[in-house]
Amino acid sequence: MMKQPNILWICTDRQRWDTLGCFGNRFVTTPNLDALAASGTAFACAFSQNPICSPSRASFMTGRYPRTTRLVRNGQQIPADENLISRLLANAGYYCGHAGKLHLAPGQPPRAIGSERRHDDGFSVFDWSLHPPDIPSAYTAWLAERGIQHKREPVEGSPYIEFGMPPETSNPGWTAQRAVDFARTNAKSERPWFFYCSIEAPHNPFDPPREFLEPYLRRLDEIPLPRYTPGELDNKPVFQSSDRTGAWGGTNSGYYAAEKMSTRDHRLIRAAYWALIDHIDFEGGRIIATLRETGQLDNTLVLFMSDHGEMLGDHGIYFQGAYFYDEMIRVPLVFGGLNRLQPGIRSSALVELVDIVPTVLDAAGVASYPGVQGKSLWPILTGQAAPDQHREDIYSEYYQSIPTGYKKLGGAYLTGLRSDRYLLTVVHGRDDGELYDLASDPPQTFNRWADPQYQAVKIQLLKRLCDRMADTIDPLPPTEAAY
Repeated sequence: MMKQPNILWICTDRQRWDTLGCFGNRFVTTPNLDALAASGTAFACAFSQNPICSPSRASFMTGRYPRTTRLVRNGQQIPADENLISRLLANAGYYCGHAGKLHLAPGQPPRAIGSERRHDDGFSVFDWSLHPPDIPSAYTAWLAERGIQHKREPVEGSPYIEFGMPPETSNPGWTAQRAVDFARTNAKSERPWFFYCSIEAPHNPFDPPREFLEPYLRRLDEIPLPRYTPGELDNKPVFQSSDRTGAWGGTNSGYYAAEKMSTRDHRLIRAAYWALIDHIDFEGGRIIATLRETGQLDNTLVLFMSDHGEMLGDHGIYFQGAYFYDEMIRVPLVFGGLNRLQPGIRSSALVELVDIVPTVLDAAGVASYPGVQGKSLWPILTGQAAPDQHREDIYSEYYQSIPTGYKKLGGAYLTGLRSDRYLLTVVHGRDDGELYDLASDPPQTFNRWADPQYQAVKIQLLKRLCDRMADTIDPLPPTEAAY
């Protein structure tokens, strides 16, 4: 019988797909993640099912759609009967650990102090952290034990970015070190292990270590400006023009308002964001090097992805919100390490993050359960299926997912469908939406929702969207008999 592999799942926070060298970014320095991609499969068209943290995380950690998990917005607790991948693997004999952000329950004090509320998640090791240093956590306790004060230093002339902690005492560095320690501790164990390493970067505040940011500051004028066409938001849902004046659905009026920024401001933010990516690669490289040094890499499936993207000034918006642009929901997805994988695969297949759980279960040789809604990528990873065919389209949703956002606009409820050719967004409760022809408009600038030439296409896509919404119905409880 083939030995069950270890599984290392590295999840970042708000990292868009076009931030790795293997996906064509010529500015970032990501040799470790690029090498990981070369050892397995890099999926260039992977999409989250919600653009906000908690709903997306509940979805991809269960293999179920956000509305099915019933966690559809930040500030909610995942229901106790939802099975995380860690619980499924623990039930199958895996020793499971976690470090960093989880965000499957309210993270705001006093609801979370030291840790968010946990349910039966299957983790035997649990080192939680969220929004350091504002919320007490395992990370802030670790700093306190060493007499280290968490601090940031200003970058001259910028209210938007800062120099952060050195790599070894930063939150990403601490999170990665927990994974390193876990891998070393379990290197000789006969029991397979699973570790969820959840790095809370490149999420704001944009505060990379000085050594990663300074190289970008020296070439600041080379950094491209955001993709934004003046007036492009005029015929788009009102949530976008609202977020141009301040991030997060009007909850922070004027905060990271793209309309008020200079070209230098835009370049500095992108510089800091990319510097955080370089730092993530460095930390990921340390973990992978540990697996190699301890002789575990060939029997460890290493998975790298992010919960959702970041607008980064494109379309005139920063952070995240009620929209399904590629910048917002398209994320990096890389599988490597395990010697059973077919190396060097670059896939353009449409992939949903709900597909990760069944993939991991297949890799572990663990039977799935009826509640899982994703579709396994294991045949692609092992060369048993064509790498560029997986799904016909992508389904995403936003149900007032920033709970305090867009209140003055009556709230935001959207569903979306993306195919190879089109991106459709429906704003529910309003006669409004978006339709982009990706063949003629890859940047998704020109909204064809009301264009007479696209009405037949829109009707066809609306039907497909309705079908996908119906597909998200909970398969639980399982059918046990004919009547």
